[in-house]
Amino acid sequence: MKIFMVRHGQTDSNAAKLIMGQRIDESLNDAGRKQVQELTMKIQDMTFDVIFSSPLKRAAETAAILASGRDTKVVLRDELKERDFGSVSGKSWADADALAVAEPGGLKTADRHLDYDYRPYGGESAEDVKKRLLRFIDEVKRDYSDRRVLVVAHGGILRFAHKLFHDADIDHIENAALEEFEV
Repeated sequence: MKIFMVRHGQTDSNAAKLIMGQRIDESLNDAGRKQVQELTMKIQDMTFDVIFSSPLKRAAETAAILASGRDTKVVLRDELKERDFGSVSGKSWADADALAVAEPGGLKTADRHLDYDYRPYGGESAEDVKKRLLRFIDEVKRDYSDRRVLVVAHGGILRFAHKLFHDADIDHIENAALEEFEV
């Protein structure tokens, strides 16, 4: 089954290169809304039967813009939330790495290798995120296998999708980027 995934548009914290996760729940900034409008034009000829979205403001707003003018409902799903960084949320990667002096290579390196564990900071581990993403994908494959599905989520979720379905390590996903996966 083929599904399409989009990373939400830019927020002020994205522009400032701050770690957001689930605890920083911002709306899109003007640049982010423009990115999503441009994506809307690029995919205007594509049809989707359903749009699933993370309930975090930046993703839900992206999904609402993409659904505007379409006869497609948006379904919010907690499984699509960004990883929970715990108390690392709102920090720069340099500040996060300074917190985690015991982490070989730093938190950013572990994060980029999808080998992170933010549980000591009140967050979640890579295994936690992987399990909830696969639970969602299994449900979509079971219940929507004959439909065209668009998913609006976050960079961490899309990076995991690349690892799981393309066996590719992706360092960064651009805001409002459209990705295609065979699941």
